[in-house]
Amino acid sequence: MEDDEHELRYCSTHGHHSKSKRRRIINVVQRQAANVRERKRMFSLNEAFDELRRKVPTFAYEKRLSRIDTLRLAIVYISFMTDLLENT
Repeated sequence: MEDDEHELRYCSTHGHHSKSKRRRIINVVQRQAANVRERKRMFSLNEAFDELRRKVPTFAYEKRLSRIDTLRLAIVYISFMTDLLENT
């Protein structure tokens, strides 16, 4: 964020006041903020998938499941456990 502040100060102190420059700077700042939000979102999503992988039983020798395989296995596991509870 320091670079953004420096860039904004530079433009305001060096007479670069054209609308396109300001718009471009704002777009850069907005894009960087969106990138930060997206990184946080992906980090949170990855943590949730890791937790789901730990909860769903797999064979120890299997490689780490992809997201779609994790979801499919979770669906099968939940269905199995539901059937088990209903038939007991």
